[in-house]
Amino acid sequence: MKKRVLLVMLLFFSVWTLFVLYPNPYRLGASIYRVIHPATNTAAVEDLAARAPSDPKEIEKFVLEEIPYQYDWQTYGMPFYFPTAEEAIAKGTGDCKSRFVVLASVFEAKGIPYKQSFSLSHFWIDYEDKTETAIERSENAFLLRTEEGTKIQLPREDLQDVLEVLKEGFWDYMPLARKILLVLGLPIATMIGFLYHRFITKKKEPQEAIA
Repeated sequence: MKKRVLLVMLLFFSVWTLFVLYPNPYRLGASIYRVIHPATNTAAVEDLAARAPSDPKEIEKFVLEEIPYQYDWQTYGMPFYFPTAEEAIAKGTGDCKSRFVVLASVFEAKGIPYKQSFSLSHFWIDYEDKTETAIERSENAFLLRTEEGTKIQLPREDLQDVLEVLKEGFWDYMPLARKILLVLGLPIATMIGFLYHRFITKKKEPQEAIA
């Protein structure tokens, strides 16, 4: 019985957490899909591509200036969101995923070969002669995607760095009201478990009395 009660509590808290973080769960599903199929769009960045320089390094610098960094909680009101190129351009700001999809779209518009790189805490674009940084190193990526295909590898990213980045993006920038709602899920889940236990116990009592 204890296992069933714990399962009910866990199920309730999981659903509660989902709707606290994503009042519209579709946006989480869309984000997961776009990790696999980033929504690049050359038409959406037409103006940006026309104003951008021709050298890949200068293009990257240009895009990073055009899309200043901001966490998803601030931009989209959720902890993790992978926007389309249109959304990123419309917002004019965003985190690495927004910059990723805009830069990829500009490279496609200009016919510049590039590679999509995904680590546990970061998304970035690789291209020929790109200067690696501490966070944007090929060995950090668990997934590398080019026109030739997709490569999956064991990432060598420092786990402590990953946890710090995730904590900052998912918790530190979470609005206070959402934090309170999320924490409230624990006592509510406990109460649900208690009520479920009482319901099951009372349901069994008549049967035991008859026996």
